[in-house]
Amino acid sequence: MEENDSAPIGVRRLTVQTSDGERGVIVAVFPPEPLGDKWICAYEIGWPEGMARSRAQGNDALHAMLLCQQKIGMELYMSRYHHERRMWWRKPWDGYGFPLPKEGRDLLIGDDARFYGN
Repeated sequence: MEENDSAPIGVRRLTVQTSDGERGVIVAVFPPEPLGDKWICAYEIGWPEGMARSRAQGNDALHAMLLCQQKIGMELYMSRYHHERRMWWRKPWDGYGFPLPKEGRDLLIGDDARFYGN
């Protein structure tokens, strides 16, 4: 996916512990855009290893935004930083503030489990 030309509508800064110390992980969500009869919502995750870019497709702008947040949540929860317990948002092991699809909600931790579980 190419770099996004528009400004993000939301940015979140997470922190990961690396062998070189703490590093920021910037998550940026871009405005939904129409694509034929569907909508897409792009996002970027600035990992210490490099930028990951992807997008979600929905039936309308709100659907695309929800699916985008769920995809971000899955990428964060599937990352090695999460599995090694070396990533946090506000405080360690309290979640990242992104929902997961129903099938992945058993992975939720901390506030994420309280707000997005079941």
